[in-house]
Amino acid sequence: MDQPMNLWQLLSQAGWTMMPLYICSIAGLTLLIRKLAQFRSARVTDFTALDALGDEVAVEELGAMAESWRALDTPLGRVLAAAAKALERHPRRAEEEASRAAVSELATLEYGLGGLAFIAQVAPLFGLLGTVLGMVDLFSGMEAAGEAIDTGTLSSGIWKALLTTAAGLMVAIPALGGHAWLGSRLDTLRRRMEEGVGRLLDPALGREEER
Repeated sequence: MDQPMNLWQLLSQAGWTMMPLYICSIAGLTLLIRKLAQFRSARVTDFTALDALGDEVAVEELGAMAESWRALDTPLGRVLAAAAKALERHPRRAEEEASRAAVSELATLEYGLGGLAFIAQVAPLFGLLGTVLGMVDLFSGMEAAGEAIDTGTLSSGIWKALLTTAAGLMVAIPALGGHAWLGSRLDTLRRRMEEGVGRLLDPALGREEER
């Protein structure tokens, strides 16, 4: 009885059509590891900066609070620090400065996520292309063989052709999952930024309008 083949032996049966998928798998894994390390290093899920926000922040406290937020070295802390500094110096431009800081922080974190999304989309297409080319090669060989068609050869050709589709899904699913998870962390951070800036600016800007 033949020994069952392991994963690498199976994939080697798919031939040259696996090359784009090997490239996608290496690129996707590298990109995913880099983004996970970046998010961990940047402390994207650290929202302790919100703890210092009460119902209303006094103007004379803004400078000290901005320094304490900046010292946290988190995306949320830097955005709140920028908003506090702007509120202290140019209250009417505070919302614009906070928005600019938030866009800058989010853009840095979002960089590379498009690559993961692209790999998740293109890997199944490469797999399907490999399957189609494998089936074309199989049926062209059957046509050349005429009536002398071996069912074993037919079934072997079919499962070998389907290997690239399976490999494409194996590459796409982790890339899609990683993209979704990282995107959800960014969405949470974006909401916390909006919440923090709103709690900081709304009372102060309300006082400005009353004057």
